[in-house]
Amino acid sequence: MSVSESCTVLSLNDILAALELQLEIEEVITKLPLTHALEKCLLFAQAHNLHDLAQFVKQELEGYSGQSPSDRIVQLNYFDHGGQLINGLNQYRVYPLNTGVRKLELHLKNGLTLRLPQQILRFLSEAAGREVDSGHVSPSEIIYLLDNIRFLVSKRLKAIAIN
Repeated sequence: MSVSESCTVLSLNDILAALELQLEIEEVITKLPLTHALEKCLLFAQAHNLHDLAQFVKQELEGYSGQSPSDRIVQLNYFDHGGQLINGLNQYRVYPLNTGVRKLELHLKNGLTLRLPQQILRFLSEAAGREVDSGHVSPSEIIYLLDNIRFLVSKRLKAIAIN
């Protein structure tokens, strides 16, 4: 029994479209700059009514307004007004970073300087015995965080593809 050519082409196109979608999801997340990949992922989530994924991606892109997830922790270096590194604050280097991926990717070359809340600066200044002006996230910390976000998004997408 032979299958008509139009039926075969239709089935083949359906299979290719499904494979392309699966490959696109995985390749987009692993190969594109993360901002661009997350924008594509957001469009995908919105088109398929995946509200939890869309909310997660929006927060990763734009930043968290409240408490950030526990996996968004970075190590800060502290500097004085003259830009000199302040040693002796190692126990206070762990910092939850709410900044979105859009902004983080802009700071990959030089790192990200954070203006910390006054009460934190006062506390750190007392602990260091000198004036602390700012916290700085190094480029390597940003890369590590972006890689972690990339992994988490990929993991969520694969879980959706399996279901």
